[in-house]
Amino acid sequence: MLGVLYGQEKALAETDWRRRLGYQLIGELHTPGRLRIWHVIRELKRLGLWKDEPLAVLDAGGAEGSFCYYVARRFSEWRVILADNAAPALEKANAIRSSLQLNNLDVREVDLLRLGEREAFHLVVCSDVLEHIEDDQTVVANLAAALKPGGILIVTSPSVPQPKHLPLVAWRERRIGFSPSDYGHVRQGYSEAHLQRLFEAGGLVTDRVRRTFGFFGTLMFDVFFVTGDSRPNPLIYAALFPFYIGLSLLDLALPTRKGAGILGVARKP
Repeated sequence: MLGVLYGQEKALAETDWRRRLGYQLIGELHTPGRLRIWHVIRELKRLGLWKDEPLAVLDAGGAEGSFCYYVARRFSEWRVILADNAAPALEKANAIRSSLQLNNLDVREVDLLRLGEREAFHLVVCSDVLEHIEDDQTVVANLAAALKPGGILIVTSPSVPQPKHLPLVAWRERRIGFSPSDYGHVRQGYSEAHLQRLFEAGGLVTDRVRRTFGFFGTLMFDVFFVTGDSRPNPLIYAALFPFYIGLSLLDLALPTRKGAGILGVARKP
């Protein structure tokens, strides 16, 4: 049985022995993704939902992340649905679910544009997904329809306008021929006003919209990207990992006015 580090479950579906060992020892290797979900968890604690009581949860488009595995293991009373349409990610998700015998996790191949659920969930988390979908308004409306009355939707995304990044980021983009569009984004992100409009168009009431990835979180992301992003040199990554975690903790602890990320919380009346 694996431990309880966030993202440790991904070792079960990893074929590269170095990355598998990394997941086993320290959990989620993508430190920006780890920080993103730490911000989501902070909101769940604020809302009084971070406890082992019956909760129907939809992780919308989260197959590349670790949220659904982590919460399904941590909270036996939660019933978690992972909805995604990326076949390789779903294959890994099913392997992890099977290996851990997570009977409270269901993996479904779902197009969020045709979700079809009605008043089924207390909580929907859609983390860094909407910026990849052209018709984001339909997706938010579908997620809102899937919520029970009083249910909560939490959305994360890159923000606009983006803060100034390290000059080294632009240097590496030129060196490797990288463009932000390579992330598969159809838009740069969302402002507070744009996210609130999406919520309201879906019939939701905005509870809170705030910036994440402030100075320290953005610095962590920039250094992570410059030193190799998702495929860094293992020795460099190991040396920098405490630095990444320290910056992430500072990002969580300190208020952020102009962050590179945005997080919105809305409630269904």
